[in-house]
Amino acid sequence: MKNIFKLIFVFILCVGYHSCSDKLDTVPTSEVSPQAVFSSTDAAYAALGGIYRSTYLSGWTTGNQDQNFGIMSTNLYADLMGEDMVQHEQGNGWFWYDYIYNVRSRYSSSSWRPYATWNFYYTLISNANYILTYVSDETPGAQQDIDNILGQAYAIRAYCYFYLIQTFQKTYIGHENDPGIPVYTGATAKDTEGKPRGTVQATYDRINEDIDKAIELLKNATPQKHISNIDYYVANGIKARIALVQNRWADAESAAKEALSKDKLLFAQSSDILSGFNNTDMPGVMWGAKIIEDQATVYASFGSHMDASVDMYANASRKCISNWLYDQIADTDARKKWWKTPEIFMVDGQPKDAKKTGDSCSYNQVKFRFKSAGSYASDYIYMRAEEMAITAAEALCRQKKYTEARGYIRMVGDVRDPDYAARLAKVTDSDEQSFSSAGNVSTLLDEILVQRRIELWCEVGRIFDILRMKKGFYRDWTDSNHANLLDSKKTSDPEWWDPILTIPQSEFDGNTSLTPADQNGGL
Repeated sequence: MKNIFKLIFVFILCVGYHSCSDKLDTVPTSEVSPQAVFSSTDAAYAALGGIYRSTYLSGWTTGNQDQNFGIMSTNLYADLMGEDMVQHEQGNGWFWYDYIYNVRSRYSSSSWRPYATWNFYYTLISNANYILTYVSDETPGAQQDIDNILGQAYAIRAYCYFYLIQTFQKTYIGHENDPGIPVYTGATAKDTEGKPRGTVQATYDRINEDIDKAIELLKNATPQKHISNIDYYVANGIKARIALVQNRWADAESAAKEALSKDKLLFAQSSDILSGFNNTDMPGVMWGAKIIEDQATVYASFGSHMDASVDMYANASRKCISNWLYDQIADTDARKKWWKTPEIFMVDGQPKDAKKTGDSCSYNQVKFRFKSAGSYASDYIYMRAEEMAITAAEALCRQKKYTEARGYIRMVGDVRDPDYAARLAKVTDSDEQSFSSAGNVSTLLDEILVQRRIELWCEVGRIFDILRMKKGFYRDWTDSNHANLLDSKKTSDPEWWDPILTIPQSEFDGNTSLTPADQNGGL
């Protein structure tokens, strides 16, 4: 246990939201009384601010920190593990090993993906647990503020356990009784006894209990103070994500609709979506991190790995869209401009890229750009209204509510493409998914899922959708532009172990409730 958790006090003792050091050091619990630290709602809000700030900081490993920067790092590696994002070249090496599936064997190192992901989410959980342990109705402050603080802490814990269980175990359906992850609900210290893995079902029971409690508390709590804060509507958005994985379609529908019910919540228009996805003031943004200039982490950042127009990591290892998905975007669709127009020629029957270097690379993404290349102060977007509309459409379609499903997918499609309604009319009402990675879009569910892949490219982690749909995936369609094709016989198997990270050795070293038999399979 002592090797996993960083303690909450480093965050609480900061004067304000942006005043902490980037170094996430720990302090012994004996130095400060938790009861004294949580002496008021103002102090508890400061603690929450520290947790939210940690969602975009690096520092989760002893090495390779430039590819470990919180939530956006998860989104990026989880997209690279799928088939819709291509890392054009190895470049400096960052994220390349996620893309080629060469990270699971590195579980004994504190510098690689298994340790980084485990450490990140469990640190946030530990911090949230301190708030849930020491903040109560007796804490000095308004009841609305107390409810707001506790509601956010429950939502943070639910969110983190949700991403941990998706990352370190196979999907919920069919694996309910498989080993889950250690679950902690109280304040932890260096000498806290470690928990066993439990089951997948037990983990989701905790997740659902937490997110429902968060929604209950946040409904009438103090309104969202900052875009970085989880409010009632964002909590419903998190619930919608959870319900999709569990195939609870009615719950996903209702939660997504509730998330969209926020007053004055607008979708981004064509002009908005071409500005670089670097500003939480963009219409449609429900949750994100507004990063001021002196807090930008520069190289250990999402922008450094995505924006190839500046001389940083992305310039040598472009993040591109797969040619199949690009071809699904109509020329009248504004999103076509999120990627560079391909210039391809054939050599011995194989496609070759006419522009292989820098920002001009075929299919290179320009969806995500630095707000300012000089300051690197680009915001991170964690949830948008468009995701909720697409989620509602999928959930409705799977319940055979086809007319309403069409209405929700048009909420997004119509603002992206003036010809979208005519194209949507060509697909048949069906809740069947007719292909996994590439094929002919013929059913309504096909169309909704492809729109999800286009609109939310590098926003929700494609591999998580692949896992929950249990159809597998492949990269080797005809003339594929992937730099690493993988073995399609393995990737098409929904039970393939490689997308599931291994538990870091540090957890076994510090948690006596686990034995080597608790390690994930497939090694």
